[in-house]
Amino acid sequence: MNEIITLGIFLLVYFLLIARIRLNNLPFWIIMSIGSILVLGFGIIPIESALESINFQVIIFLFGMFSITSALERSGVLNYVVGTVLLRIKKANHIIIVIVFLSGFLAAFVVNDTAAILLIPFAISISNQLKIKPSIVLISIAIGINIGSTMTPIGSPQNLLIASQSGMALPFMTFLSILGPPTIINLFLSGLVLHLYYKKTLITKSPHLEELYVKNDSKDLSNENQDNCEVSNKLKPIQFSFTNRFAKISVLVFLSTIGAMILSEVTHLLFEVHVDIGIISLIGAAILYILCKERICILKDVNYSVLIFFVGMFIFTSALWTSGLIPSIMDYFPPFNLDNTYNETYNMLRNNAIISVVSITMSQILSNVPFVVIYNHFMIEHGFDKDDVSAWLMLASASTIAGNLTIFGAASNIIIMQTAESRGMKVFSFVEFFKIGSIITVLNITVYYLFLAFYILYGV
Repeated sequence: MNEIITLGIFLLVYFLLIARIRLNNLPFWIIMSIGSILVLGFGIIPIESALESINFQVIIFLFGMFSITSALERSGVLNYVVGTVLLRIKKANHIIIVIVFLSGFLAAFVVNDTAAILLIPFAISISNQLKIKPSIVLISIAIGINIGSTMTPIGSPQNLLIASQSGMALPFMTFLSILGPPTIINLFLSGLVLHLYYKKTLITKSPHLEELYVKNDSKDLSNENQDNCEVSNKLKPIQFSFTNRFAKISVLVFLSTIGAMILSEVTHLLFEVHVDIGIISLIGAAILYILCKERICILKDVNYSVLIFFVGMFIFTSALWTSGLIPSIMDYFPPFNLDNTYNETYNMLRNNAIISVVSITMSQILSNVPFVVIYNHFMIEHGFDKDDVSAWLMLASASTIAGNLTIFGAASNIIIMQTAESRGMKVFSFVEFFKIGSIITVLNITVYYLFLAFYILYGV
């Protein structure tokens, strides 16, 4: 009976996600809250289990990184960095490849959801100045973010979940060393495919490219009406100075936080002393709030709707699992083979193929973060542990680039659409995204699978 009720609630939530535009752009956090309230109300999951299902490491980490990146944006640092990069572009038809790389590397270190929010003002400027169809810029950002966020455990919430729940040693260095090379290759190949796909719609010259970051209006960067929280990044990028105290503190805290995460893994390797990256992120944010007088504005800029969305998602997806609905669906996929007495290499390659297919398929139904929340439990119950590095990295890469297949595959896609819509930008359709996304997804998963197969065969 629980499975039937859970299925009904799931179909309702999925319907709301599809029909949200006709429902006056019903916010995603409200939809997920409805789902979590219903599973609690119908007793699918007890309150105690619901609270236990919330991964506070992820919530704390997101709050800390949202605070730090909010300071980077408000102080003008991100405006300066992104603007400086784009001002060096010789021709506008190179813009797509640059956007993909820029989005990818930004997402790898500031969380994909944060990068999605930060890049929308630049997407608006690029579209307006270069007369490029807005959906082209937004799709390039979405795909770049999905690919780039694959190569670090802090690039996406699902990577963070995998790094924390799998128990793998030195997740930051493991992700970066093994998934870094194929990610860079995928960024280049995907940028090239997008460039060729949209080549006829791009202009060949960019006479006003230097003005891209001069005409950003305040509502694209921050909310000016928030109790004297003035926008400090209205300066032209070319006039930006790091002698600004707020900017210096923001940069130092950001670099120190990333450095501390890497140092934590080094100390874990050498001395078995490890500090949780969620705690590191929170400490970085705390230092920022103590040192910066703009602390109230930074606190207001934190995207709390995303945090609420993830709390609701943890409860909702946990209920899908405990009700027996998802395990029943999983039975339709080929089983894992962890019996290595016959051919260990073959089994690892086969398991990676299964993980790839399941991840890409199920992420279109659940979105990648809820899927990983559930599939982590599934893999652990089936015997995967901290030593199965290739399997966990296959899950990370396949579930993340699943967001390139359809708009439902990744929460960052939804955030991009919602943020762009709120600022009057015309977003891409399901079909438009799927046409190019399907090509890129096949390309991406092939590269990742082959690289991990090489890792399995040769251990490098």
